[in-house]
Amino acid sequence: MDHHHHDEENSNESKSLFSTGNSAQEKGFSYVPERYMVPTFQRPNLAPQYANNVAVIDIAALMNNNGSSARNRFRVIEEISEACRGLGFFQIVNHGISESVLEGAMSVASKFFELPTKEKLKLCSSDVRKPVRYATSLKDGVDKVQFWRIFLKHYSHPLQHWIHMWPNNPPDY
Repeated sequence: MDHHHHDEENSNESKSLFSTGNSAQEKGFSYVPERYMVPTFQRPNLAPQYANNVAVIDIAALMNNNGSSARNRFRVIEEISEACRGLGFFQIVNHGISESVLEGAMSVASKFFELPTKEKLKLCSSDVRKPVRYATSLKDGVDKVQFWRIFLKHYSHPLQHWIHMWPNNPPDY
């Protein structure tokens, strides 16, 4: 590692208050470090009465030009609102995205996360407002308990406004 890269990496680390590239996930730890252990009372409850209540929302009525009534659109919007207030997430069906597109997106995302850390760090930021951002945890080291995740967030709609900011690597991203 050359001296310049090392300084650049330390600069990124100090700005974001955490050490990307040194997270437990990236080091491949065989155990869960204490900072990733969420206290029992704060963990999601997967008891059957909760786990089976994930809302499945048919969004066909929200699609353009399908002749659905305003009443049907309002009903779907209400279902989404209730799901957000309830469990906080939901599953959508009839979204119109083909299985091949979904599989392609998952494949290229996996390729991105398999890249060397140095390559992923090019998109590293602690600024939650950045339209393209690679980071770990929820508040990048500010929270006492951190989430066991590394993520790449990027805006995508309308595509022409954001695609130029997406990763250049892997080339088929």
